[in-house]
Amino acid sequence: MLKDSGFGRCALGLVLALGTVAGISWAAPVSQESRQWADEVWTAARGGNAKTLEQLLATPPSDGIDIEAFEDFAIDVELWKQHDSDDDAFAETRLQQAGEEMFAAQAAGDLMESLRLLIEVQTLSEVLDAPLESPEVKALLEQAEKQALAWKDEDKIFFAHQTLYLLRGVYEDTSNWDAWSRLTEEYESLSDQLKLLRRYRFEDYHQRMSNYREARGDEFNTEYSPLLIDRWKEVVRDIDRSHVVRALRTADAEHVESQGLKPMLKGGIDALRLLAEIDSFTETFPGLADEQARIQWKAAMDACEAVLELPGVKVSLDPLLDRLEGANAASIQLPDAVLWREFTDGAMNELDRFSQVIWPYEFEQFQRQLQGTFVGVGVQIQETDLGEILVVSPLEGKPAFYAGVQADDVIVEVDGLSTAGWTVQDAVRHITGPEDTTVNLGIRREGEDELVQVPVTRAIIRMPTVKGWRKTGIDEDGREQWDWMVDADSGVGYIKLAGFDQETGPDLMNAVAQMRHEADLRGIVLDLRFNPGGLLSLAGYVSNMFIPRGEIVTGEDRDGQQTFAMDAHSVRCTLGGLPTVVLVNGGSASASEIVAGCLQAHGAAVVLGERSFGKGSVQTVHPIGAETRVKITNQYYRLPSCDGVTPGRLVHKRPGESDWGVVPDLIVPMSVDDVAASQRLMIRAERAVSALPIPDSVTTPSEDEEVNLADIGPPDVERLIADGFDPQLELAVLLIRSQVLAETPSVGEHGLPRVAGGEIGSLRSRIIGGAP
Repeated sequence: MLKDSGFGRCALGLVLALGTVAGISWAAPVSQESRQWADEVWTAARGGNAKTLEQLLATPPSDGIDIEAFEDFAIDVELWKQHDSDDDAFAETRLQQAGEEMFAAQAAGDLMESLRLLIEVQTLSEVLDAPLESPEVKALLEQAEKQALAWKDEDKIFFAHQTLYLLRGVYEDTSNWDAWSRLTEEYESLSDQLKLLRRYRFEDYHQRMSNYREARGDEFNTEYSPLLIDRWKEVVRDIDRSHVVRALRTADAEHVESQGLKPMLKGGIDALRLLAEIDSFTETFPGLADEQARIQWKAAMDACEAVLELPGVKVSLDPLLDRLEGANAASIQLPDAVLWREFTDGAMNELDRFSQVIWPYEFEQFQRQLQGTFVGVGVQIQETDLGEILVVSPLEGKPAFYAGVQADDVIVEVDGLSTAGWTVQDAVRHITGPEDTTVNLGIRREGEDELVQVPVTRAIIRMPTVKGWRKTGIDEDGREQWDWMVDADSGVGYIKLAGFDQETGPDLMNAVAQMRHEADLRGIVLDLRFNPGGLLSLAGYVSNMFIPRGEIVTGEDRDGQQTFAMDAHSVRCTLGGLPTVVLVNGGSASASEIVAGCLQAHGAAVVLGERSFGKGSVQTVHPIGAETRVKITNQYYRLPSCDGVTPGRLVHKRPGESDWGVVPDLIVPMSVDDVAASQRLMIRAERAVSALPIPDSVTTPSEDEEVNLADIGPPDVERLIADGFDPQLELAVLLIRSQVLAETPSVGEHGLPRVAGGEIGSLRSRIIGGAP
């Protein structure tokens, strides 16, 4: 459903000159009436006026406009309105169903399921707070919180942890900040405990997890690789006291909200205190088996913390580390690397979730993420709820693809080692390796009684960040080939940015060049949904492609002083003046928020979708060892001013604040079902191009299984719009087509062309008549 944004993030500052609205310029209109209508459409979209926009789209002028183009546009507007109405009806019906199911789950004693359904009820409601006002819901929340704390006291950590996770999800972004803060503190405390268990006592962790899954009725693998028992020795390798000193001093000096060393040192002490309180660690660290030594250690931690609280005493790092080192040697005798790793991680946790130490164990993966290239087999994997390593998809043209790895395969062995209990990071670490070497994957595949052994030769893999509308194949170098036009007849291009790495800039330029070579490019949909960000410099590069001059983004330090300013240069503006719609959602973060917010502030695009993530901070990476880095949040970025007078917005999400993220000009929610369906349809479309097997999830369902229309019918991305699976994209294309329509003259006596590049046709007619 289309909603009014409720407020404009920027004053429109419209310049109603000939053919220009808020920095957007077009070719000559077929009539003044059509130009005025197109301007009003764009103005309503940028102003977030949903009702006016709907009325305008339904009443385009016909004077001078090609009659076939006019009729096709009208058909697609009616189709969009029908989809919007269907979504509203579904939401209303599902809201009632979810509410009934929520209380049924509560009555059946399944509090976790009732909380999950409550969150669904919230997403279907106009306001997140509204369902929480019900006395019945208040009673449910009180019952769930009491049960979570009871499970915590009973040492049923997984039960308590999952319940607290759902409870804090209920309160997130509501007005009840106190409840969210309280539950988050409890949740993070248990998260720390589970993290330590998984790292240092995997047998205990796995047993607890198995008990939880058995109680929930889940299938699970009772086996795990014996390598996981001693993996902690690799996790802490090459860590020493010098890393602690450099990391904490850098954080103290650089962090944007640094409160000095004291909070960090207290966080480190708390982490060491927790480590010594976990009873099952006695087998991993024999010193903890001595009860007197543990008492002595606890007293030492209390004394260290007391020193930090002495009035008038300057907090010093080295003396405290000396005390910790001496107390450890005299009591529980943890390995030095364990002592320093846990202390440092605890200290960094007091800053923010984006500041961290990258230890030698994680260094290779960190480098890979920055570069966008690595040596591997070319397969997308994820860890399932059952703790298995599932193949999402082999990358077409890469070694795993040619070796026969298939989507939905489960990797149960790597070079003979069981993957049970592995994280995705563990799997990546073992599957990747030197170029031209072989890794053997043991795969469990539906329909096969025995493990399928697949040897794969490693090669250089690059994960492209720039994608188009319809995948058409791969070239001889293994690069994906795309049809970039979401509506070629109207000249509307589509670019999906999945991230911002070192190759994003040249890949994006190549995509634009292909569009202009193959069609008359008259508008672009820039899809930044689920884009987690990346390199700051690339965010500036992409923004500059759409704006010729002015400020892109600035940074501020802890004192509010400007630390950098990134400005646009006209020579780099290759898409300026082109009607553009930017799509964002809650998965759009960091660099993607810079691009969306910059284009919004300059009036260079309509931003459409849902509020972005709210990561408006900049991290810098500092070396503190050969293969050790500390990543520190040292700046907040500020978006450009909307009017050149008032300061631009800080989009970083701070606890308890309501103003954060990039708020779209047009708010168009997508249901969980729509998101899942659109993603499944896109996967089916890519698999069809690659001649990959269609997984069981898209075969004919059983009689008692609900049919999802995305899983049946043609695997064609056109259906995202034609069948209404992606309402955000559907409206984005309509907005740009409204601008093209105003420039589409009728064919007169002299046979003037309607539009360069071909005849405009409705989306519905293109599907029925056969997609190209």
